Amino acid sequence: MSKLLSLLSIVTILSAGELHWSNDYNQTIKEAKSEHKTVLMMYHASWCPECSYMKEVVFHDPKLSAFMQSHYKLLAYDITKDKKRLPRGYSFIGVPTFFFITPDGKLITQFEGSGDAPEFLKKLQSIQK
Repeated sequence: MSKLLSLLSIVTILSAGELHWSNDYNQTIKEAKSEHKTVLMMYHASWCPECSYMKEVVFHDPKLSAFMQSHYKLLAYDITKDKKRLPRGYSFIGVPTFFFITPDGKLITQFEGSGDAPEFLKKLQSIQK
């Protein structure tokens, strides 16, 4: 029994920082409405080093990922692979671009670029106010 609890604790710790990104705009908006959350939509690309840094380093910060999971519904599109599926009405110049969207689909704000976890967390917290 104690081995099982230890194993469950390890799995919980390892998955705590893992973010789950949807790629279904309509479903994410629907869930955001029912959960009263803002949508955080990220446009990224596999060839983009800043995007890789955000996904592989920054988003693995436990404090940041916990905040993101509790305050946002996460949505992501690879602008190369998902080009035909990108939601309409959200323009961008470069990647990564982060869009903050109301549960009604209205753009609150957006920004481009990467940064470290504390900096990104401050941006997210200021948008939630």
